Amino acid sequence: MTDNGDLYVERAPGNLLTAEDWNTMQRKIHDDIRATSQAAADNVTHVASADDATHLEGKDLDDLTAEVTKRVLDEIRGRSGYQQLFKILKSGEVTELQHGLGTPPLVDVYKLEYFEVVCREDDETRAAFATFYLCHSDERRVRVTDENSQRRSIDIQPKDFPEVGIPFADMLTRYNVQYTDTTSLDDLEVEFWKAFFSAPNDQFGDDQYCHSPWFERCCKEQQSVKQLKDKGDWNDMIFHVRPRKSINFEATDAQGPQTFPRPANVFVQHLDNNRTGIWFRGDAVHDVGDEERAREYIGENEFDHELKVMVLLKV
Repeated sequence: MTDNGDLYVERAPGNLLTAEDWNTMQRKIHDDIRATSQAAADNVTHVASADDATHLEGKDLDDLTAEVTKRVLDEIRGRSGYQQLFKILKSGEVTELQHGLGTPPLVDVYKLEYFEVVCREDDETRAAFATFYLCHSDERRVRVTDENSQRRSIDIQPKDFPEVGIPFADMLTRYNVQYTDTTSLDDLEVEFWKAFFSAPNDQFGDDQYCHSPWFERCCKEQQSVKQLKDKGDWNDMIFHVRPRKSINFEATDAQGPQTFPRPANVFVQHLDNNRTGIWFRGDAVHDVGDEERAREYIGENEFDHELKVMVLLKV
């Protein structure tokens, strides 16, 4: 809604917001913010430094407009009845989602696949099977010495597949992690994981998330947000997660009709207008490159009887 009370896109209660509506709203919000920012800048009669008269914290009008617009749109998404949850399901146990949406939402479930990475922590570099991972975009393939003292390479970006990963800066905005130009990357990462694993998300085990050798080096050097931006690394920091869903068709083999669902045997039931139950039965099914090594790293009980999922709820 504009300052004068006019709606960006007028719709009656219960109407769907189409892609065209959303695009129109984004353009109008951007134009409104830019006009407001320009008017505010035009009213400034004194600046602390003449050399920085057209900037605020090093950002010009276009940069400021883009940043404010992004934050506004993220806030709108957060209030639009859409929720994204990261949960740990245990075989046979019902996980209760208290979404508070006031009506049974559409539910979509994606399995979080384990993927092999190279972690660097406490002066130790090791291969791991992670669920969440932070690295630099240049770290597409990282070498590591394995448990047999053999050097090998691990592909952070999967082969023969479109590039994956979310800018770390976008994740900071989504989880409302506050920072300034002087905040160190080390402190920023600590605050991010704290926000990411707070309710309604579950707390994942500390062997399920880590960062790369590049991240470790920058953290140890106490590089600040400003330094990372000045060096051009700020937008190259990537958050990795592998939410995956398969559309399952029945297959026939010697034992008769078989289905191989991923996520494995997941059930969803609405408990009331503000709560939804989700659970799975049987053993977890994984699509990981080296299942034997992954099971050994994760632990047999957790690997076979827990399912990490991303749940999307939409009214």
